Amino acid sequence: MMMLVAVVPIVGFYTWVERNSYQRELNAVHESHLLIAKNLSSALSRYANDAKSVFGLAVSNMQDAGMTDEFGLALSKFHICHIVILDADGQEVSRVNGDNDHPGELPTPTLLKELVQTAQAAGGEIVISGIRHHHDEPHFFILQALEGGQVAVAPLSPAYVVELQKSIAFGERGHSMMVDQDGLVVAHPNAEWQRISKDAKKLSVVQAMISGGTGVMQFYSPPMQADMIAGYTFVPETGWGVMVPQPLSELADKANESRAAAIAIAVMQFSLAVLISLWLSSWLTKPIRKISEGSTRLAQGDLDSRVGELPDMTPYEIVRTAEAFDAMGDGIKMMTVRLKDALQEAERISGERARLLEAAERASEVKSQFVSMVSHELRTPLTSIKGSLELMNVQAKGQLAPEVATLLEIAIRNGRRLAVLIDDLLDLEQLDAHKLNFSFEQIEMGDLVQEAVTTHAGYATLAGVHLHFTPPETAVKVEADYSRLMQVMANLLSNASKFSQSGDDVYVSVSTEQGKAVIRVQDHGMGIPEGTGDSIFEAFTQLDSSDRRVVGGSGLGLNISRTIVERHKGTLTYESVLGEGTTFIVTLPLEQS
Repeated sequence: MMMLVAVVPIVGFYTWVERNSYQRELNAVHESHLLIAKNLSSALSRYANDAKSVFGLAVSNMQDAGMTDEFGLALSKFHICHIVILDADGQEVSRVNGDNDHPGELPTPTLLKELVQTAQAAGGEIVISGIRHHHDEPHFFILQALEGGQVAVAPLSPAYVVELQKSIAFGERGHSMMVDQDGLVVAHPNAEWQRISKDAKKLSVVQAMISGGTGVMQFYSPPMQADMIAGYTFVPETGWGVMVPQPLSELADKANESRAAAIAIAVMQFSLAVLISLWLSSWLTKPIRKISEGSTRLAQGDLDSRVGELPDMTPYEIVRTAEAFDAMGDGIKMMTVRLKDALQEAERISGERARLLEAAERASEVKSQFVSMVSHELRTPLTSIKGSLELMNVQAKGQLAPEVATLLEIAIRNGRRLAVLIDDLLDLEQLDAHKLNFSFEQIEMGDLVQEAVTTHAGYATLAGVHLHFTPPETAVKVEADYSRLMQVMANLLSNASKFSQSGDDVYVSVSTEQGKAVIRVQDHGMGIPEGTGDSIFEAFTQLDSSDRRVVGGSGLGLNISRTIVERHKGTLTYESVLGEGTTFIVTLPLEQS
């Protein structure tokens, strides 16, 4: 990560140098080369003005013979060969010699005619002509038209311009170049071009100079066979052009040098970053590695594993981490000891619970066997006793004393209750043991409920209750055990009769709702208190109310009924309002077509 952090700025630095080095060189040329060109132009402007001033002063005083030697020295310093005044016929009137290193003869008639026309066109102003060949050497000419048709002519050597050009050189082929107002080469590193006054006006940069332009331009130079860039300007007093060109390849070479330097710097920075990263990684990872080794030993079960002392100069955060790890190890060891103790205690409790569960299961099995045995053992003698009592009641009817008849009636009624209780106990035991058999068949629920209502009408009449049945609009068919559903209806109808006041009505209906068969048994009895919930469906549960008559029952009917309904994949629920009555609702899945 440290190396990555270090590499990103290094790469960025190199990319920046790569993209900008060449442009920086171009920008530098725009500033430096143009500045050099302007400085050369300023120097040539001063030279041209001074040469004109000396020429004008000499011409105005040429009639004074005593001034001739003094002007000759001044002319020599400005590389003015001589000054000749010609009359209207072209004949020499007077002369002042200056630079004795140059020919003193007059120009050729053709050249002289051209020069006179140039001077006359200037209307008395002192002008400097373009470069012309005078006795096989390039010269400028200073000219002035005088009164009376006379003309002053002075050959001017370009020596100063050549010396000024030679003073500017840079790079391998960087140089300066001067041309006259016609685009002819005046000064150039190529001596041959300078000697023959090569015509360079085809170059776009030369055209810009002699047109009075100033700036920086890129162009292709056929003589140099290279793409060039040049700062260029002109000399206002003469119209000469000055430029400072340099091949673009040299700028590219300098940019490459910058890139090479950038690469070297990047390599040095990367190497330094590698060394620092390795040192930092070693410094940071050594304590971290120690923590890692300790955590590995702890994970493998060595609860005494600790980090211990860390190397000097370890960062504070890592020290705190090691301390937290050691504290965690102490906590894990302590919790492990406690956990072992808790596991041992849990194992002890689990063993105790297992023994208690086993004992409870044995007790439940013994209870079930006892209930089954007692119920079967009681059923036979109870049947005999009940039958004998009923036979006695029939045969001795009207022959017994009223007191004895009443006692016999009580004995018969209680025998019946005891028989029902024994049947319920047997059913409950068989349901709990899943031994109660069911025989499923297609049943029409309207017929079954109608039969149940008819069967229990006598019992309801004895209780002073009226049963009302509302049959379904269409056949309601289910897959069910006929006798078991009759048992459910018997329990619900008997409960509705028992818990209703004399004269109350009980409404029974069969319908279909949401793809299910629904049987409702609605009474107007005492109702079930709020909060009772499903406790009424628990075995041996009865609700008692001091303001109602005492009713009999084992408290098993609803429990057995719900179990039977649930074996049919149905539900048995109720809705009740205390003091207004209760509605028990049986839902059963309809037979699938």
